[in-house]
Amino acid sequence: MSDPTPTVSEHKSPPALTAGKDYWRSLDELADTPAFQEAVAREFPTEFQFVLDPLSRRSLLKVMGASFGMAFLTACRRPLDTIIPYNKAPEDLIPGKPLFFASALPFMGYARGVLVENQMGRPTKIEGGPNHPDGAGTSDLFMQAAVLEMYDPDRSKAVTHNGLPSTWNEFLAALAEALKNQKAKNGGGIRFLTETVTSPTLADHIRRFQKIYPQARWHHYEPCGLANALDGARLAFGKPLDVRYDFTRADVILSLDSDFLGGLPGSLTYARDFAARRRPGSARGMNRLYAVEPMPSVTGHMADHRYPLRNDHIESLARTLARSLGASVGEGIELPSDMAPWVRALQKDLEKIAARRWSLRGRTSPPLSML
Repeated sequence: MSDPTPTVSEHKSPPALTAGKDYWRSLDELADTPAFQEAVAREFPTEFQFVLDPLSRRSLLKVMGASFGMAFLTACRRPLDTIIPYNKAPEDLIPGKPLFFASALPFMGYARGVLVENQMGRPTKIEGGPNHPDGAGTSDLFMQAAVLEMYDPDRSKAVTHNGLPSTWNEFLAALAEALKNQKAKNGGGIRFLTETVTSPTLADHIRRFQKIYPQARWHHYEPCGLANALDGARLAFGKPLDVRYDFTRADVILSLDSDFLGGLPGSLTYARDFAARRRPGSARGMNRLYAVEPMPSVTGHMADHRYPLRNDHIESLARTLARSLGASVGEGIELPSDMAPWVRALQKDLEKIAARRWSLRGRTSPPLSML
């Protein structure tokens, strides 16, 4: 019996896997690729060869030049008004040469002398008037910013009514009709609202108007005015008075929420007089400034000792200091505990100055009104 012939069954290989996308698991695998190594080996990759090609470089410059040209053209506008040169130029007007005019700026009812630089009929700069007693040529932030009002884009350029453009004739017609209706009421429905007026001419016009309309009322308001100071002077002296300080004679200064170096009429003069006593070795000695205020100010930054205090506590501090100097005043609210050393230091300075000045007059306790 012969052995059976072995049979070999056909072996089939497994199907080939479909190739997918290759993903890098790190930057190191990317750096190992031949394409990346070849790009690193070249100093100027092929992507930037157009920079070295004269034709491509010229094309690039053309495109850039055209882009700049289009950008400038979008900013150019044809003048809306016809521009005509002077037929007869104004007197003393030379293009490029400024003119200077002496003027005055109102500030809380006071006039401050200024020198206005004018270029071709337009004010461009404001400085202090060198011959004016207040400031003597110096200026502050209010003077420097005043010229911006001329070029404020929100400034009205014409008469408006309920937000719509109107004319002066329409305004005068509406005003005449309103005044006609108020004639029978003697002006009972007429109110004037102005800032502090120091112009004699404007004040005279308003008084003459009030004679025709006796019931009309004139109100003046200043958002940062001196109403509180005037009321205090009325309580102390029986009538409203303006206070003028002489800081050249002050050895110790206490500022109770009063920015006399930066926010009051006469601040330019006060700052000059105050600085004159800040020089070491001066004949009268250096002064010392205490400032109590709820918010930072120019005076507070210049103070030797500054204490931030709420508005409703400043009166209590004034009462405490007045009692320490012998004045009979009422009690105030309790001051913060951490303010006690500050108050004691101020009291010592005030008592020392008061004793030195009033000992020359044969008195031991100076009245508070003289301090």
